[in-house]
Amino acid sequence: MIEFATPEDAADVERIVNAAYDTGEDGIWRDGWKRIARESVEALIDRNEIAVARNNDKIIGSVRVLRLDETTAELGMLSVAPEAFGTGTGKALLTFAEQVYDTDFMQLELLVPRSGPHPSKVRLHEWYSRLGYREISRRDFDEPLLVGPADLITYRKSRRAAPAT
Repeated sequence: MIEFATPEDAADVERIVNAAYDTGEDGIWRDGWKRIARESVEALIDRNEIAVARNNDKIIGSVRVLRLDETTAELGMLSVAPEAFGTGTGKALLTFAEQVYDTDFMQLELLVPRSGPHPSKVRLHEWYSRLGYREISRRDFDEPLLVGPADLITYRKSRRAAPAT
């Protein structure tokens, strides 16, 4: 079951997101870096921007979803607990996020190190590409806690069928 998170879910969301990013961005950040703090999770939940996947009342994944403007929504921090890998939880969360807002486009951002292929980032690029997301922009991402230079790539998916010609 996927639904918007409640304030009681904040600790589980924080744990799952940080664990997913610790694994998925291994070697990209310096020691001590954390993807999100509890206070930030609580603020996102208060704004109704976090959805969670539950299995027998246990949170096994989460995603942030927000409307950017009249035509575009964005998803982010898509995270799945290790025990839910390979169960379709990530795809279910992505599908939920895509259906929250009736917009023309859905987009997401992916941080990619310039030092060479990063296995998790290659896997995510391939997965999002198979699901219809295409790179629309790339910019330098400069953050003191990065190990080395990185780009923030924006991917976008059209949610409307192309007109017949």
